[in-house]
Amino acid sequence: MLFILIVSCGYSKMNVENGSFRAIKPPNIYGNNRYLTKDVNNIISYDANMGKNKTIHLPEVMNLHNSKALPDTSANIHYRLIENTLGFQYYKVIKDTDDLYFGFGGGVQNFPYGSLTFGYNGELIEVGGAAYWGLTIGKASYEGIWDWEKAGFFQTSNTEYIRLENAYILHSYAGLTAYASLYLKKFALNYAASIANPWFVNELPAPIDKSSSDPDISFWFPVLLMQDVGISYTHHKIKYRLGVNQITGIKFPGQYWGLSVQMAYGW
Repeated sequence: MLFILIVSCGYSKMNVENGSFRAIKPPNIYGNNRYLTKDVNNIISYDANMGKNKTIHLPEVMNLHNSKALPDTSANIHYRLIENTLGFQYYKVIKDTDDLYFGFGGGVQNFPYGSLTFGYNGELIEVGGAAYWGLTIGKASYEGIWDWEKAGFFQTSNTEYIRLENAYILHSYAGLTAYASLYLKKFALNYAASIANPWFVNELPAPIDKSSSDPDISFWFPVLLMQDVGISYTHHKIKYRLGVNQITGIKFPGQYWGLSVQMAYGW
């Protein structure tokens, strides 16, 4: 008896013509802001950010599938930036005799994420960086032209206009942070800069399942740039920090300000 395996394959692409996507501000990662005297350190922190939620138009985003069914068009999309957040972090720092350190941990700031940190922690200054990746459920509405093909024993294809409203979508979020601190005794002045992609995806769900996969999009979502300047005070094992942050972007105008607070405990 002869068995023939039919493998289903095809394509699924979309030009996003209009859309609104909720974006959470980047996590509050500032470094240690003090001299670490132990080889192994554990730190937990609680964070809050206060600002006004804003709608940010994202110009210069283009659909570039370069196909007859999906011509090059502008993607008229915007972020609904959520600045009011609460967060929790835990990370472990391992320090060597040259004051270099490596750390790892994770946290929750409206979404869970994992992070890696590295840097130099001297008696007066600290410089370092972090990379993080997480998952979140973002609220989105969008519409556009969907071109799909489903191959198999019976091949089907079509081009249609689809619309998705107020959907909650599980997606990735990722970013990089660099920070520096200057401290004297119990006080420290700290600066941190972040670049983050709040929608780290290359496809979006379709409201109906006709193709073999979710539609691919032809653009990366614009990144958020955040700067934070703060001052901290450490008493015994507890650190208190107050900062001011600014959020902007490469592909959109405007500056959006907020306040950040943090309380950390180390042992």
